[in-house]
Amino acid sequence: MSTVRGFSALALLAALLLTGCGSAGNYDLPAEPKPGGGDTGTVKDCATLFSTRVQPRLDYCRTCHVPGGLGDVPDGRLFQLGGDRAQDAARLKASWEALGGAASTPSRILRMASGTDTRSHSGGAPWPTGSAAYVEMAALLQGYVDPAACQLGGGGGSVEEQPLLGSARGGHYWDDFCEGKSDETPLPGDPRARVIPGFNAGKAVLMNAWWASCQADDQPANCGEQRARVARGFPIVASDGEIGAGSMFSGDHASSSFSFSAERYNTLWDQVMGLPARPDNFDQLMAERWGMPLSATRNPYPLPGEDPNASDGGSGQLPVGLTQLREADGRWTGQLNATCSICHGGQVGSVADGPGLGPLYGTNSQSDITVMFTDLGRIAPQQAALSVISQNKVRGTGNITNFQLFGTLTLFDDSADNLLGLLRYLSVQTQPSTGTEDPPVWWNVGHRPAKFFDGGQVMSSKRIELSFHFPDAVTPNNQAGRDWILEHQQDSDAWISSLKAPVWPAAKLGAIDTALAEQGAILFHAKDLWGSGLNNPVPRPEGGNGSCASCHGAYSPRYVHDPAFLEDPVMEGIAAYITPIEIIGTDPRRLDGNSQLVADYARYNWFAYADGPFADNGAPLCGDWNDSALRGSRKLGYLAPPLYGVWATAPYFHNGAVPTVWQVLKPEDRPAIWRRLSTPARADQEGQVVMGYDASLERGYDATHLGWNHETLSCGTAGTVPYLDCNPNDGGQSVQDVLGLIWGNGGLAWNLLNLPILSNAQIEDRKVYNTAMYSQSKAGHEFTAVLTDAERRALIEYLKTL
Repeated sequence: MSTVRGFSALALLAALLLTGCGSAGNYDLPAEPKPGGGDTGTVKDCATLFSTRVQPRLDYCRTCHVPGGLGDVPDGRLFQLGGDRAQDAARLKASWEALGGAASTPSRILRMASGTDTRSHSGGAPWPTGSAAYVEMAALLQGYVDPAACQLGGGGGSVEEQPLLGSARGGHYWDDFCEGKSDETPLPGDPRARVIPGFNAGKAVLMNAWWASCQADDQPANCGEQRARVARGFPIVASDGEIGAGSMFSGDHASSSFSFSAERYNTLWDQVMGLPARPDNFDQLMAERWGMPLSATRNPYPLPGEDPNASDGGSGQLPVGLTQLREADGRWTGQLNATCSICHGGQVGSVADGPGLGPLYGTNSQSDITVMFTDLGRIAPQQAALSVISQNKVRGTGNITNFQLFGTLTLFDDSADNLLGLLRYLSVQTQPSTGTEDPPVWWNVGHRPAKFFDGGQVMSSKRIELSFHFPDAVTPNNQAGRDWILEHQQDSDAWISSLKAPVWPAAKLGAIDTALAEQGAILFHAKDLWGSGLNNPVPRPEGGNGSCASCHGAYSPRYVHDPAFLEDPVMEGIAAYITPIEIIGTDPRRLDGNSQLVADYARYNWFAYADGPFADNGAPLCGDWNDSALRGSRKLGYLAPPLYGVWATAPYFHNGAVPTVWQVLKPEDRPAIWRRLSTPARADQEGQVVMGYDASLERGYDATHLGWNHETLSCGTAGTVPYLDCNPNDGGQSVQDVLGLIWGNGGLAWNLLNLPILSNAQIEDRKVYNTAMYSQSKAGHEFTAVLTDAERRALIEYLKTL
């Protein structure tokens, strides 16, 4: 007994020393409290210490350490709580005793929660050594031996913890800030602009994708100006028949050399579909054929015999990839043109399924732009060139995000010497093609400091966002076209950045299991995937806490307000870590294609800000950030994207190689060859028409695994083209391997080496995703193989809340 009392006295003395020379007031904590920190309330007995300081923090433990929770495993059952908080005091003491009681000091309860135990704790380190949470729990546990140990001083009341669940749902901080405020309210700075070298250093969330400002007028003065920018940007980018709608290489002009008449569009049922008569569902069939849903807003065109100005644009409804041009006074022209939505328009469910669902701006994964331009080329030869330059091999993907293609738009305008500009352009065509890519969603733009999958440009590089609407592309000395982009770039970017992710449609896909989602929130932010005993074979990132949040950013209010994760809560959801390729391990062709030679070429490109601003070494700050002159020692890799609305963004990886989140988290379950389900054709049209992917929630969506329902195919199945799309089992070279060598050494070869699309069967084959093809590997993100299936289910439930 004397030994225990002596130890108790020493523990009490240590606790008093932590208060600063024995004064009753202040723990010697860091200036920025560690996780689990907070002011220590004045307590004189163990019961008060428990109720005001310890029990509120036990709710974090209760999330997993309950029957059926993630902590309900043989080892974890030594520390168990329950749903009845009245039993917490007794259960905590019983757990302390089960873990060794006074004979184990510090208790394993403290070692696990502080991250100092030899075993990995899936809940991370919520009570770091020296934090108020640690000191107070240590005092309580010692109080089981000597109640005097519970006498702690300080100023403050009971602990109040932030909730585990909550989401901004993407968009931009300014739009959220201005909600309910007057137009005159001044705007704060853009949180992304704080992501510069040294920011957030040493914290759980990693950042290495630095911000740079590319033009002086990036920030509006107040909420009124911000709202005006968003309103003006909508027609320019959404382009659904509004006055001022943007269209392909035509700005917002009422005429275009690329436009074609609605009269010609009305012949596609004959010229392309080969049907005996114009079907009554012609509009829907064109949307299905191209994988571009009919616009959610009115996007009209005149039917045969209609005057568009006598019928408010016409009785027809266009898919999101087309718009009817209009005069400045609103008069309709009857001329149609393509828009940004051919690549950035998609669909998840229907409008009736819930807020933000149905046809969507800024997401895709289902259009076939090659089929669209091939079809249009038959009725409008001026559209045929795009069936070459914007090729994709698989429906729902594209090859549109490389300077090899951007350079085409300014082919004779990259230098005063047009011949020199042409030679530079030809030189980069010797570099690998970037291959198959699935465009990133726009509702996360406002939380990214960098754009493109590889962080290839800073987000403030806004010119490229209007590149498809660039007036008079490939025209020498095209100052008028450049001026149009400079005039509209702030408005278009403001609208794109304002978009929000759709909310999980609980009424259609089932209510979220809140208890399981909270466990997932803890795992997402706190589980170290390289923790002790996990033996993760993938190299560990240099920094961060090894969790999902370490790369993808923090979302849970509990962690967003934790200074161990973020320097400021306004940084919620900002993902600014370009994960080195040796860690992320996904298909490298995007990186191969954006080579140093391409970066050298970009220094002379107007879309890459060849006119400045410049770094100290002369490289354009807003150019290609894979340029060694800009990225410095940062390794090449892929930007871990923000995960708002991730449930609605399948398939996954930058090349769209993985159909569901479950398969992202469990690599061994990924199919090698697969195909999404298609919408069933109407009975009287079956076998005569091409239908698009089924985007319905009832039949097309997999709510359990988060992604699209799909069928797994075998090599040799119709559409997979044996020995072309499949590698032979004997280890010999296939035609696919030979083509890979060509595509790997010639950028535009990917766009040019294609058989003409002449039949519906060929279009159907383009729905097959074969991961053996060039640029379509399903490899990568292998570090999540260390998760258990129970942990994967919890993470998936949490991701539904974002």
